Amino acid sequence: LEPNNRDNYYNIAIIYKKLEQLSVARSYLQKASKASVEPWDMPIFIEAQLYEQAARNCGSFDWIDKCVYKLASDTYLKAARIGGPNTSSAVDRVKALENSVPQQEDYFFRSLKSGDEIKIEGACYDWINKSIYVK
Repeated sequence: LEPNNRDNYYNIAIIYKKLEQLSVARSYLQKASKASVEPWDMPIFIEAQLYEQAARNCGSFDWIDKCVYKLASDTYLKAARIGGPNTSSAVDRVKALENSVPQQEDYFFRSLKSGDEIKIEGACYDWINKSIYVK
């Protein structure tokens, strides 16, 4: 009834997150961001949590799982750059994920170099439809 109310979209996203319907949750978070007049870090912070939750639920901590954790970390950094109330929490999550993301040797053994794109793929991650980049 209120298509411009960002909080409604956000609250619906949280419900879907709890139901573990991560793709649907993300779509509502994106609607919340678009409905917000000013930059809002909360939907981006929760989106990062969705990626982290997906990696925890789906992964066996192999290469692609590390890449999903990197996507979560990158998304937390995006939330932190907005400078909202979640900045400190986002930075804390990035630090907590440091050992879960691909390391330089992971890239080296796969012959990946700075700037290379890595698509997030796999049965558990098809909904993500994003990529990370080697730094």
